[in-house]
Amino acid sequence: MKNIFRMVAIAVIAITTISNASAVRPFRAPQQEPMAGGYRDTAKDDPEALAAARFAIKEQSRKLHTRISLVSIQRTEVQVVAGLNYRLCMKVKVKRKTQTVTVVVYKNLKQKYSLTSWTPGDCREK
Repeated sequence: MKNIFRMVAIAVIAITTISNASAVRPFRAPQQEPMAGGYRDTAKDDPEALAAARFAIKEQSRKLHTRISLVSIQRTEVQVVAGLNYRLCMKVKVKRKTQTVTVVVYKNLKQKYSLTSWTPGDCREK
């Protein structure tokens, strides 16, 4: 009889402890975590994003043999790959005409930049 009482007492203590431990945990609202490998927003004035924007403008100016200047940066995103991809929505001035472009600049692990794409037109929405 003592053994049965002892086992029931241990079971009650264990169940009480387990249920109290789960009740004590604070409620956490589900958070939207960035998808691994996906783009995430970054600050428009982030020094790395600004460096990527300057590189894109310099490289595209060289390719087109014309002067391109930055008017404003609308949105910046970064993606972690084997290095970093910067996707930038910018307003630029090309031959005295302002246009919106989306550019992707890749920064490899050796900190070297390359212009992956330069797409005129409105920036894609997320």
